[in-house]
Amino acid sequence: MKTKDQIIALATTLFLLGSTTCYAFSPTNKEVSTQNKTITLNQDTILKTAYPKTQTEAMAYQEPKELDDYFKNLPPIQLEKDVLGFIHPAIQFNNAQGEERYLVIVEKVNIYDGYIQACRACSSTADLLLYKIQNGQFVLINSAKNQDQIPSADGHFTLKLKEQLNKNLQAFGKNMMGSYVKATFSGSGGHEESHWYAVLLPDTGKIQAIEIGYAGGSTSSYFADRPHLASSTSSTLKIIANGADYYPIEVTYTDKGNKKPYKSKFTYNAKKSEYVETKLK
Repeated sequence: MKTKDQIIALATTLFLLGSTTCYAFSPTNKEVSTQNKTITLNQDTILKTAYPKTQTEAMAYQEPKELDDYFKNLPPIQLEKDVLGFIHPAIQFNNAQGEERYLVIVEKVNIYDGYIQACRACSSTADLLLYKIQNGQFVLINSAKNQDQIPSADGHFTLKLKEQLNKNLQAFGKNMMGSYVKATFSGSGGHEESHWYAVLLPDTGKIQAIEIGYAGGSTSSYFADRPHLASSTSSTLKIIANGADYYPIEVTYTDKGNKKPYKSKFTYNAKKSEYVETKLK
């Protein structure tokens, strides 16, 4: 008869075959074929490399009493007394030197008496784990814990986060890869506001999930009965590859009813670890 740990381990497996990323869990181990053998990046590897305390300290596991559809296909692990981590499928990409890397996002949520904190304003934090294959095994080469600038609401990340991260992977500096996402949030009155976010993924140095800046918004729902008062702003984002350690980001805005766009440049301030906006004329 299988133990709970064995059942959980079976449910946590991700597939990576060759250079293909598969966003599905399987009852078998996640495997990567190398020239000499097949190796795995599974829950056991992640716990041993990123969360060694879970291997040496006993913690009472809190079984979630209710899980919404978002969390049902993600394996939970007990990271702290009142914190569960949900392992997302790995994202495979090549670094600036063309070497394969694997990003694992562990979404962390609070749990009390078996119930996950999931109010409308509740948000998740994330641990970002970067792996490479070295000497025939997965090695954790960089990480960032408790990242709170990842778009989330209702107690979990926005639904298209992983899809956008995978789609927008590109160079964010001369020796650094990264990605970006846009998230839209709705207020109780129907006002919508969007923001751009980046995930910076250097092999060495500071891995970071960070807000870039304003992406647009709309008051069309708020003024549904008075559409002549409604306004909206949309935007597009472009990474400017200028050879710097951190590439600047240019965002072009367009207001509804105004054909002339306007731009802002967001430059990374390494001392403050944030993007600083400069409005362009």
